[in-house]
Amino acid sequence: MSILITGGTGFIGVGLAHRLVEKGEDVVLFDIAPNSQRAAGIKGNVKIVPGDLKVWPEVMNVVKDNHVTGIFHLGSMLSLPSEENPWASFQTNVAGTMYVLEAARLFNVKRLVFSSTAATYGLGIGEVVTDETLQRPINMYGAGKLYGELLGRFYHRKFGLDFRALRYLAVMGPGVKTMAITQYNAWMVENAALGKPFECFVTRETAIPVIYIKDAIRAAEMLYDAPLEQVGTMCYNISGVSPAQSAGELEKAVKKFIPDARITYKPDRVAMELMQSLPIKVLDDSRARQEWGWQPLYDSYDKVVKDFIQEVKTRPEFYGLT
Repeated sequence: MSILITGGTGFIGVGLAHRLVEKGEDVVLFDIAPNSQRAAGIKGNVKIVPGDLKVWPEVMNVVKDNHVTGIFHLGSMLSLPSEENPWASFQTNVAGTMYVLEAARLFNVKRLVFSSTAATYGLGIGEVVTDETLQRPINMYGAGKLYGELLGRFYHRKFGLDFRALRYLAVMGPGVKTMAITQYNAWMVENAALGKPFECFVTRETAIPVIYIKDAIRAAEMLYDAPLEQVGTMCYNISGVSPAQSAGELEKAVKKFIPDARITYKPDRVAMELMQSLPIKVLDDSRARQEWGWQPLYDSYDKVVKDFIQEVKTRPEFYGLT
């Protein structure tokens, strides 16, 4: 019996894998481009399976062959790549999620946690978004993730699958290589910690709620472990530093720890258009707090930046920064 993580050597996946191994779980990491360096510390305790969510036999086989009883479905194409290649995004984020859900149904997986996004909100939203806000996404990434949420709800109703989802907005932590519109915050801190200049691709005033990587991992683990009777909402907003603080405020936090950090601004048109389509200042996660006890440990830029810099300086090889 094992737990499967799709996107298993990715940003959230590999950190989650470390947590599960510490708890004595058998873990299988499924990834289209496995990063064995990130899993080096647990290599003897996990099974890494190269595979593509777009290829349904590979999804079915990894679940069947490893007697999977639980799934964290984290693998996906992110926002900017999805805008640039919506056809591949559909195959990965929509068809791939259908394949994961169908594998869970066919092979009696007991529980599935899905990584969704606040980009499922769009048209007509204000600065405060709750779990009851109407979801009308306006970009390919958000549309695909919303379809995944709705498929999961259908599989729960039709087949009894214990489906749960977390809507992240901006997950912030070291070592991210894939371009996404919210990654300016992580790269600002990371480059400063490495002594490198950073040209920020949004304006100084741009603000978005963020969650630190350690809190993002802990939230996924908490939701998976929550008793079924406490999971009434099923798909949850989740946040850390909220209300949103600006890129300029993040720069101030960075310079408290690294006074000579070199940060400039050159807004990118496409990134700004996407950011302006998400005017969210508060991602209300009160349902998660009420139902299964969610509470972020890193709820300010100062707490996030302090730990972030420490991680970069003490474990650069883990994050692929050497």
